[in-house]
Amino acid sequence: MDVCKAQTLINQTKMKNRNRICIYPKEAAALLGRTEKHTYRIFQAIRDCYGLKSNQYVSIRIFADYTGLDEEEIRLKLI
Repeated sequence: MDVCKAQTLINQTKMKNRNRICIYPKEAAALLGRTEKHTYRIFQAIRDCYGLKSNQYVSIRIFADYTGLDEEEIRLKLI
């Protein structure tokens, strides 16, 4: 694979990730520097706060609002 194709593939992957809606506890753990178990508790608190059911996903927007972090910064870190 030449450099141009590799760069194109990387850019396509980044664009796909920028359009994501949800964040998962494992990703949040890496962002927050917490254990995955602790982030599951944070996600449960988010669901309780926003009236989500336990089987519903947590959006990046809701996560950002709850934690007080910048949504765009979270999206960039998830790439």
